[in-house]
Amino acid sequence: MSKNSSPLFQPIKLRSLDIPNRIVVEPMCQYSAIDGSANEWHRIHLGSMCLSGAGIVMVEATACEARGRITPNCLGLYSDENERCLAEILRTVREVSNVALGIQIGHAGRKASIARPWEGRGPVAHEKGGWATIGPSPIPFAPDWPAPQEMSDADLETVKQAHIQATERAKRLGFDLIELH
Repeated sequence: MSKNSSPLFQPIKLRSLDIPNRIVVEPMCQYSAIDGSANEWHRIHLGSMCLSGAGIVMVEATACEARGRITPNCLGLYSDENERCLAEILRTVREVSNVALGIQIGHAGRKASIARPWEGRGPVAHEKGGWATIGPSPIPFAPDWPAPQEMSDADLETVKQAHIQATERAKRLGFDLIELH
């Protein structure tokens, strides 16, 4: 089968979005944000991915609120500063590539407040920047981990509104597609 006949290299339309091929750069956690804000690491990473020839580039898992980050160094879209920093990165990327850009907005729940992979992946202690987590039940993510606070109806509403606000920020930033995770 030649490259030209493979469906992988054929265009596809997703609603009003025309994608030149079916290659998608998946959202990869970079564990490099500062207080949820993108920085020069993200400029280089996303810039290189956007020059890869893929049809869609997805920005890493992006927390809708600070306590929804996987690690203290995960990307967020819950503050004006997060939005401003990501806008700067996207401005640079858009100058060099017209690839479709997507973002994965999510909340880590009971899997939040963990150390980066190269720091052991265990729960982060409060004195080292960790925080109390929430979840659908008080069942810990893993044995010997702290139990999350069981979410109340008010917590559910807070997380729902955080997803809505992050989605509105993503729309303002001009993302071509949004994945709620």
